[in-house]
Amino acid sequence: MKTSLIRSLSFLSLFLLLSGCYMSQYKTGGKIDFGRQEYQEIRPFQDGFDKVLYQAKLSVRGNTFDGLVMIKKFPSDTYRIAFFNELGLNFFDFELRRSAKKNKMQLYINNIYALLDRKILINSLEKYFSMLLSPGLDEGIYKTFVARDGRHVLVQLGSYKGKDAYISKNLIEPYEQILNIRSLKRNPGIRMIISAQSLNHAPSKIAIEQPGLRMQFVLDQSRTRPQ
Repeated sequence: MKTSLIRSLSFLSLFLLLSGCYMSQYKTGGKIDFGRQEYQEIRPFQDGFDKVLYQAKLSVRGNTFDGLVMIKKFPSDTYRIAFFNELGLNFFDFELRRSAKKNKMQLYINNIYALLDRKILINSLEKYFSMLLSPGLDEGIYKTFVARDGRHVLVQLGSYKGKDAYISKNLIEPYEQILNIRSLKRNPGIRMIISAQSLNHAPSKIAIEQPGLRMQFVLDQSRTRPQ
């Protein structure tokens, strides 16, 4: 057998092993209609959400930005997200609207700080908030997967960037993690850790990490004044 063919087969075997490494932790559960009210209550941003203010820290490629993030909901599932510091410097001011693409919130820029005005960064922020505010969680029947150790349940949604996985202990308690699983490698590209505690119908704390972009975004309500 030619050396090049042996190398190709070895690479393919390694690829197949890696491609299933994350989802291999799970076994198929069933299908659930997530339009039911009880599943709306475990969403990160629940029914009744209007506005929230977070203390925030954004770190990207060695640069750090500290300030406040306001998320406000408007009619027709439109959201405004603004990130600014206490001196009045506006890091970004976005509007998010539902898109025709599956489980996507379309981002429109009202204002953005020059150092953050990078397409790759803007696309990532659009993806983060699409995951947190996913229209797909409003309705639809989705597959569930049960961890082999029985510790949690995963709901998988098709998205405009691979698959999004929403993880809860039992689909009764709120989602505690959201992952974006790349369709090629099936390993998490974006990981969100969400606190179980909810304030103002929103998570008390959200921590987002995207290692490939060297990016972290932490939002914390506990350090802000009451709404």
